[in-house]
Amino acid sequence: MTAQGDDVPIRAPSVWFCGDGCVSGVGSLPFVDPAAAVHFVAEYAPEVPFWPQLRRKCTREAMIPQTLGAAFRHVVAVRGEHAYAVPVERVDRLLNALESGEARFEPGAAAGYFAFVEGLERGLFARARTIKGQVMGPVTVACMLLAEGSPLLDRPEARAAIGDYIVRLARWQSEALLRYVPSVLLVLDDAYLGAALRRDPERRAAIVDLLRSVILRVRRPGVLVGLHCCDQVPLSIIADLEPDLYSFDAYHGGGDFAGDADARRYVVGGGNVAWGWIPTLDDLSGVDAEMIAARWFDSARRLVDAGEGVDLDRIRARSLVTASCGLAGSSEATCRRSFELALEVSRGFARRLESA
Repeated sequence: MTAQGDDVPIRAPSVWFCGDGCVSGVGSLPFVDPAAAVHFVAEYAPEVPFWPQLRRKCTREAMIPQTLGAAFRHVVAVRGEHAYAVPVERVDRLLNALESGEARFEPGAAAGYFAFVEGLERGLFARARTIKGQVMGPVTVACMLLAEGSPLLDRPEARAAIGDYIVRLARWQSEALLRYVPSVLLVLDDAYLGAALRRDPERRAAIVDLLRSVILRVRRPGVLVGLHCCDQVPLSIIADLEPDLYSFDAYHGGGDFAGDADARRYVVGGGNVAWGWIPTLDDLSGVDAEMIAARWFDSARRLVDAGEGVDLDRIRARSLVTASCGLAGSSEATCRRSFELALEVSRGFARRLESA
C-alpha cells in the first residue's frame, strides 16, 4: 500500500478562514469532567472552539491508546505514555489492524470529543466561525511505536499504513464536525517531528513525503489542515509541506519565525499561524500579556518589512493565539490563567494595530 496524495494544489484556497487573532487551544486540558471541559472551551474559545483531550481522566485518553483504538491491543507500554513496543511477531498484525480496522475514536478513550459533539448539538458554540479538531500526527505515531528498539518510522510499509490510518481518522473526525459548521480546521499534532529530524537528518525526505501525503488527502472543501509541533523544527520543512496552518511555540520561537525567509514565504503565500504565545509553565504570575503582545506586534512588523505581499491587518486575519503546547499537565487554575493571558495578548495586538 502506498501513501499518495490526490492531484490537488499543495495549499487549497483558504480565504474563507479568518482567524482574526482569536484564541483557541492546542488540545489537551487538565479537566477530568468532560462537561466542565467543554463549557470551559465555550467560555474561553467561543469563536474557534476545539474538542478537549482529557489525559487525566483515564489512561485510555493518552495519545497512542486514543489514536489506535482497537489496534492498541498489539502494543505494550515501555516508557509511560511516551513510547510503546510492538513485539516483532505483532508488527504485521498491528499494520493489518490499522489498514482494515475502523478509524474512529472510541467513547471510552475520547470523552472530551464526544462531550464536545453533544455541546455542538445543543448549540453551545453558536459563535463559532470554525471548529478546530486534532489528531495525532503520523510522524509522532511512527516514532512512539518501537519494533526491536527502532521506531516504525524507519519502515516504509509501516509509514504507509500509519499514514493511511491517520488520514481515515482525520476524515472521520472532520466529516463528523462538518455536520455542525461550514468549516473545520483539522490539526495534525506532531510533537516528535523536530526530534525525528534531528536524530536522523536523512529521514527528511521520507518525513516530508509522509506528511505531505496526509495533508493532501485530508484537505477538502471546508477542511483546512494544520500542523502543530511545540518542538523546534527547521522552517524550511514548513515551506515544503505548506500546511494551511502552522501551530508552534511562539513564546520561545516567535522572533526566529519572524526573521526566517521560509516562514515569510509561508505567510505571504497564504499560510495561517497559531502563535503559541503563552508558555506552559506551572506558575504564570511572571508572564506579562502586554509584553507578549508587543513581541507579537514586533514579529508582525518584521514579516511586513521584509517585502511586498503582506500587511499587519492580513497577519492578524491569518492568526490564532494559543498556549505553546497542550495543558494537560497544568492545574485547572493555571489553565484558566493561560487562556486569560491569551485573550489579553489578542486584545493587546488589536490595540496596537488600531494605533499603528
